[in-house]
Amino acid sequence: MAALSTYLGHAHVSDTYWYLQATPKLLGDIATAAEAGHRCDR
Repeated sequence: MAALSTYLGHAHVSDTYWYLQATPKLLGDIATAAEAGHRCDR
């Protein structure tokens, strides 16, 4: 969340919170992206 907040240029993480809604598809996309990023870091 902090990385997204910084990327978007928000001064506070709480400003970014409202852009996100935890839907099953969104959470699945986040998990897939995190796994792909983790594989690239090895």
